[in-house]
Amino acid sequence: MKEFNINNSVTYLCIGIAGLIFITKYYPQNQTAVADNKALASPRASDQGKAVIKNAPEPGTEDDSEAVASLRASVDDSAISILQQNRPLRMSISVDNPSFLKVKLNQEIKKGDVISDNSTERDRLDKQKKSVKLQIDNLKSKVIPEPFKPTQALGLKPLPPAIFSEESAAIAQSKMKLSQAQALLEARTQLLQTDNPERRAESENAEAGFQIASQKVSEQEQMIQSMRDMKLSTEILQHEEAKLKQLRSEMDQANSALDQSKAKLNASAINQQQELQQLQVNVRLAQSDLEVAESRLIAAQNRRQLTEYDANLNEARRQQQENQTQQEYSRQQQQYAQSVRDRDYQLAQLAISLTNIEDKLALIPMLRSPRNGYIRRIKPWVGKDGKYTTTITISAAASSKNGGSTGTVPSP
Repeated sequence: MKEFNINNSVTYLCIGIAGLIFITKYYPQNQTAVADNKALASPRASDQGKAVIKNAPEPGTEDDSEAVASLRASVDDSAISILQQNRPLRMSISVDNPSFLKVKLNQEIKKGDVISDNSTERDRLDKQKKSVKLQIDNLKSKVIPEPFKPTQALGLKPLPPAIFSEESAAIAQSKMKLSQAQALLEARTQLLQTDNPERRAESENAEAGFQIASQKVSEQEQMIQSMRDMKLSTEILQHEEAKLKQLRSEMDQANSALDQSKAKLNASAINQQQELQQLQVNVRLAQSDLEVAESRLIAAQNRRQLTEYDANLNEARRQQQENQTQQEYSRQQQQYAQSVRDRDYQLAQLAISLTNIEDKLALIPMLRSPRNGYIRRIKPWVGKDGKYTTTITISAAASSKNGGSTGTVPSP
């Protein structure tokens, strides 16, 4: 009841000020005093009055009637505005939970302050929104390294052409030596396998001389024996015996010459045999040299084949390494593209989640105070179909210190 009396008093005061302004509007000399009195009553009305006084023309001009009409309209608007500001404001609120009400009885409230809001759900969604934004910022700041493109590998130097001229020349020379040795052996074999004709003739002559000397000695002995049988004179026998001795000496000389010729023939045969063996050795040496030259050629060819095999193996390894490098580069490119797609997909999903959260936040109703004042009354909550409804009253004037409040504390 006391609150109602205070509101009525304020209303009557405003009406009185408006009437006073109407009375004094035809007395320009008193406009400053009236404006000062109005300033004591209401600061906003004082500002408007002062503005009107400053813009009003001097009395006695031709625009006097227009100024009076403008002043009357301004005063009417000021009075209506003051009345609307001082009237109690009743607001009906419907929420899902009585805890959504954020004001209390006799609480001072300013324009724009929150009256009702689902702060629990809003805080939860705000936390989700911050978390999603942090995830988006983290994904955007995460650098995905782009794979490094491998450089083109240098190819191996080609092998020089295979040249076996030295080995081929050695083989040709060995073949020529072998041919010469074989030809010499073939030419000398038949000659060296027979006795030396000169030595053979000398031996045969010596043998013939020895046979002749032997025959003469034998004939002389037979003749001496016949002469002894005939008992010839001693002088004749001695003469014949002396002749026999001479013949025997000649036979010994012939025998010695025969032995010498045989020795020379044997020595010549030995020399021929040695020469034949040497020729055979020369042939074998030439064959050995040819085999060595051929083996050197084969060894050089084998080394060349081994070098070519190593070169082909190195080329194959290089090709394999290059293929592996290209495959690894392709795999890294695929991984890079997949990582970019995954990041874009995650960003799209997070953007959708952020949009959903913002939509949910936009759907949460929030009631703000349209004016400054005090919460004078909160009706008890009325629940129906899961909704709770109440009515609050906002008044502009503060309650007196000694007066009691007629409001009701809300109860769920």
